[in-house]
Amino acid sequence: MTERFESWFAARRRVKAIEMIELLTKIATNCVDEMTRCIQAASDGKTTETKAAFGRLRSKEREGDNLRKSIIDELARANLPGYERTSLMRIARQIDWIADWSLESTNILTQFNYERMPEGVRKIVHEMSRAVKDCAVNVEDCIRKLTAKQIRASLDAADAVERFEEEVDNLHINARGEVSKINDPSLGMGAVVLLVFFLEALENVSDRCEDTCDQARVIAVLHSQS
Repeated sequence: MTERFESWFAARRRVKAIEMIELLTKIATNCVDEMTRCIQAASDGKTTETKAAFGRLRSKEREGDNLRKSIIDELARANLPGYERTSLMRIARQIDWIADWSLESTNILTQFNYERMPEGVRKIVHEMSRAVKDCAVNVEDCIRKLTAKQIRASLDAADAVERFEEEVDNLHINARGEVSKINDPSLGMGAVVLLVFFLEALENVSDRCEDTCDQARVIAVLHSQS
């Protein structure tokens, strides 16, 4: 009787943790949404809207941090195989990093006058943010289908994330080329340096999306063997 109860208890905790991971993915996607709004507002020189989007993002990122801690606690209490617990903890950490880097990129963005940067740079950043958002949307789709044990569909979404991440990488290379052409003393060297940091942080969002899907592939293998 005790063993049957422990088996049920472990399964219940697994289900709860997976539901929480799905919610964490939605929060991360919301963070990316706010990041793209912040970038657009900053490009348009709308300071109030930029700060509002940044504030919402910061609140969402904090919510994600708290949820990740709850997921770790739930998994630590669950009587699960070590490899399964570790895989679920890792994917929760990767998802949370999507939100973390979204916040970091917009935090940097608010430290300089982005609207004064050359139009060529801002145009590429707009394309980057669109591709990063596509990454996040497909990560959410990947996790949702994975938890429903729709393995093939989950892997297809993971493949889409990889394609969008490659697009972000290529756009990042183009953006650095545009930055190298900046020759306007009125912008200030500090602002250009912050622009470079911002571009790196933006690319990191898509990198964390790809890392999440790499971990999802690991879990998909575990599912296929269970």
